[in-house]
Amino acid sequence: MASTSSSSSFTLPSLFAIAVLILTVSTAESLKSPFHPRDLLPLLPRQVSWPILNSLYGAADLLPTFIGTASPGNDDVKWKGACFYENTAYLEFHNKSGSEFGGGTLHIQADKAHSWTCMDLYVFATPYRVTWTWYFISRAHTVEFPEWDGLAEYEYVKNKGVSIFLMHAGMLGTLQALWDVFPLFTNTGWGESSNLAFLEKHMGAKFDARPEPWVTNVTTDQIQSGDLLAISKIRGRWGGFETLEKWVSGAYAGHSAVCLRDSEGKLWVGESGNENEKGEDVIAILPWEEWWEFELTKDDANPQIALLPLHPDVRAKFNVTAAWEYARSMEGKPYGYHNLIFSWIDTVSENYPPPLDSHLVASFMTVWSKMQPDYAANMWNEALNKRLGTKGLDLSDVLVEVEKRGSSFDKLLAIPEQDDWIYSDGKSTSCIAFILEMYKEGGLFGSLADSIQVTEFTLKDAYMLNLFETNASRLPKWCNDNDSVKLPYCQIFGKYRMQLPGYNTMEPYTHMNELCPSLPPKSVAYSDTTVNVSSLGQMMMGHVVARTHLILSRNNFADSIRCQGLRVSKTLSMESQQSKRPTCPSCAKPTQLCLCNRMRSPCLDNQVSVTILQHSLERKHALNSTRIARLGLKNVTVTTVCDVHDEAEFLIRVKGASLELVDTSKLGSDNVDNESLKLSQQLADKRGSCEEDLMRISMKKRGVISNVSTSLMEDASFDGILASPAAMDVLAKGFVVTKFSEGKEEFELEVPPGSALLFPSEGSVMIKDLKERDLKVRNLIVLDGTWSKARRMYVENPWLKLLCSHVKLEIEGASLYREVRRQPREGCLSTIESIVHAMKEIGEDTEGLDNMLDVFESMVGDQRRCKDENFGKVL
Repeated sequence: MASTSSSSSFTLPSLFAIAVLILTVSTAESLKSPFHPRDLLPLLPRQVSWPILNSLYGAADLLPTFIGTASPGNDDVKWKGACFYENTAYLEFHNKSGSEFGGGTLHIQADKAHSWTCMDLYVFATPYRVTWTWYFISRAHTVEFPEWDGLAEYEYVKNKGVSIFLMHAGMLGTLQALWDVFPLFTNTGWGESSNLAFLEKHMGAKFDARPEPWVTNVTTDQIQSGDLLAISKIRGRWGGFETLEKWVSGAYAGHSAVCLRDSEGKLWVGESGNENEKGEDVIAILPWEEWWEFELTKDDANPQIALLPLHPDVRAKFNVTAAWEYARSMEGKPYGYHNLIFSWIDTVSENYPPPLDSHLVASFMTVWSKMQPDYAANMWNEALNKRLGTKGLDLSDVLVEVEKRGSSFDKLLAIPEQDDWIYSDGKSTSCIAFILEMYKEGGLFGSLADSIQVTEFTLKDAYMLNLFETNASRLPKWCNDNDSVKLPYCQIFGKYRMQLPGYNTMEPYTHMNELCPSLPPKSVAYSDTTVNVSSLGQMMMGHVVARTHLILSRNNFADSIRCQGLRVSKTLSMESQQSKRPTCPSCAKPTQLCLCNRMRSPCLDNQVSVTILQHSLERKHALNSTRIARLGLKNVTVTTVCDVHDEAEFLIRVKGASLELVDTSKLGSDNVDNESLKLSQQLADKRGSCEEDLMRISMKKRGVISNVSTSLMEDASFDGILASPAAMDVLAKGFVVTKFSEGKEEFELEVPPGSALLFPSEGSVMIKDLKERDLKVRNLIVLDGTWSKARRMYVENPWLKLLCSHVKLEIEGASLYREVRRQPREGCLSTIESIVHAMKEIGEDTEGLDNMLDVFESMVGDQRRCKDENFGKVL
């Protein structure tokens, strides 16, 4: 009865308000009302107002409108509001607070309201603060900024002003509910208390104090490669950011790092999101001592840190060498902001804790796009374009495009991220995606690796994986040593005991976390009863599982249970997991998309051989076109090339007949301008040997040559060798190059006479002009990677500059890649397109080359259809 009474008290005024609304709308043409029906909507209960608002407005109408910026010394800002039709604003600086940089007052004059009851809602923002208010009365209003947040905000406001946004009806309740967000970012005791209170209120989190000391005396000999560090920051800029991230994702930690031991046993920490000297958040690999010292003494966000050791069986499968190779390939690259929010949003509506929804997400995006357009492109514009298969659209263009396709913004946000998407600055990996991709490369996902997109994982998804230690007796002795509460992992720093609900409970499965809600499902249907999921979860987590057949809905409750982090018992009747797709061993494509039967047989017996230098991160890409060259050309060599991460050495040797060198005595004095350019007698004395060293080049990362030693000339520099006709004539006869990285041989490659590099380097010539220059190409060297990877390969392989011929193509058209993979600019082609066009210019068989382009176009078509099908399923 109590429930019925409560419902009645809610229903009567709501029905009355709706009746007034209907009457007003029906008589709007004949009678001018002193109020507009929409003015009442913010005053109604959310359950009533939001459905009406959504029927009155489209998604774009619910977004905030950018009015302009008010800055001191500039003209007043003028605009027409939703309620008040005449508004002006100006900003004045003052120093009422007596602080170093003072504050300011924003003056707003609101006039000519269109009804008695309307109101205008505003957001006022700088990159350092956001505040809001509403105006109900025609008069002069003020917004106070008592104190600017240091020199940075003062300079920003002085130059660019305070941004003003007009909010539409229906946003009042949402803004009020978000009011307790704003103190979270202050680096004070109040800010820390606000973060804890927010998480307690909105997530039910508990913050039980640990006994002192709050720092564990860690002995690093018991920390191994792959052990995860879960971190929770609770104050300041990062504390506030992590609190909101936890709230929307359901995670009880906000940051992560991973431990790695090198071949000498030294312990390192890999971290995506480490701030470098320039203030940029990048991927870094730091010595444990340096990382730990910073967290203990310099991290003002008051981090709480737990070590999650891998299970011994899992550790035994972990390929540390592969993990190191991946980690070093990512070192120095930017933090994965591009897909940060998309790992959280997997569904249309079940990832938004109240009062959030996709409209408010779009509103936030709009505000930030106006304030910081460069950050907006980094955070979501590129990712939204990836989901649409478009390029260069800003947020407003994206919204228009979605409407054209008959879809909605919330459905677009829910499209899963793909690990192989390449953004303008490379692959985008957040802190946990970096670690899980390392796990993936290290073999921890086994046969499921190809069906798991780690960029769809949140930190909660990661610590729930059953990869970690299950036997407390095997934890390090110092683990939770001073705490009477024995956690199943090791908290090594922090005042508050870290909770990780669902820790170590979930088996990996295909397409994991791609369509997962982060809000709990309401109920599960049994054959003759209904059980609340939270109760079912408690039963499962307590290993008390009823042997009752579950009736699974078409939304696949099995995935819903997995997404909630519950270990599903084999006694439950669930849909079987999809097995890994069979793959063709020749082209490495799924058998239903095999390229082999599309190739002309026999393959082209090309007279000009092709050598492909393939970047190590390119070889597994689904759209890599080198596989077509392997299938279509008889004379082709593919060599994998890695980035230089610390230092590399290149050994260049001459073989056999190539050693018949020309002495300077045969060149004549007119050919020699400098003694340093003469071939040394030492080299002449080496004639007759089968294989001799010509040159050793030591290089640091980013192409910095640290040392050159050569028998081609005395006291030579690398530039001196390039400037020496005699030395270049020797190298033109062919050589063998061997690259050593970290003391190990990475590759050895024979470079035959007549080798030419296909790359638009300085001094390269158009390939069509070779005949005029009487240059004959016998071997074409091609760089396989994205434009940035190809450029880095060129810079970090100095032997490429020793080739006598560098050639380039003159192509103005778009690549066949353009619909499915980013093309930096017109004329940038895929590897197979570059090979085909170059070999046509050289004079190879046109028919055989065209067949490879046909196969490439069909492969791109396969990918486009797959993308369209996935987009259609989600939308």
